[in-house]
Amino acid sequence: PLYSSAASDVYKRQCKEQGAGLLCMEMISAKALRYKNKNTKALLAIDPREYPVSLQLFGEDPDIISEQAKRIEELPFQILDINMGCPVPKVVNNGDGSALMKNPRLAGEIIEKTARAIKKPLTVKIRKGFDDAHVNAVELAHIAQESGAAAVAVHGRTREQYYAGHADWDIIRQVKEAVSCLLYTSPSPR
Repeated sequence: PLYSSAASDVYKRQCKEQGAGLLCMEMISAKALRYKNKNTKALLAIDPREYPVSLQLFGEDPDIISEQAKRIEELPFQILDINMGCPVPKVVNNGDGSALMKNPRLAGEIIEKTARAIKKPLTVKIRKGFDDAHVNAVELAHIAQESGAAAVAVHGRTREQYYAGHADWDIIRQVKEAVSCLLYTSPSPR
């Protein structure tokens, strides 16, 4: 995570106190879970006062993600989310996060294997596309839905934009019209 777990815990509790209906945990590397990274255990801690909670995994290996999702399914989270929208270089450079926007076939395989491995609802976060030359949110949303995702969240910016510039509300509309599993949108009001 880009911030400390303690700061995140305080923020999540404040959101819940203000009426948040669903809290999303920090992203957790499926590989870190597999190799029992000592810092990852703290990221799995869920306070019952935070329910309902969406736990986020990221990675680029369908076998590792699905195996780890099954292994942690007994934890007290209500939804599992696969983050295919993170733009951070250390994530993207490993083929994770929004790098998966460039490989829809692999993204679909990850979603399908994970959805089959667990009983809890699986959601997927995507972006508008990787860059302006590769806008494929509608295609990826279709793949997610066909592969077993219960819902798709769309960030109306490309990976290249990170969190700057204007969000493309039209791409969100296009995804909403194309699939029945749109959960929410996530552009900031900038």
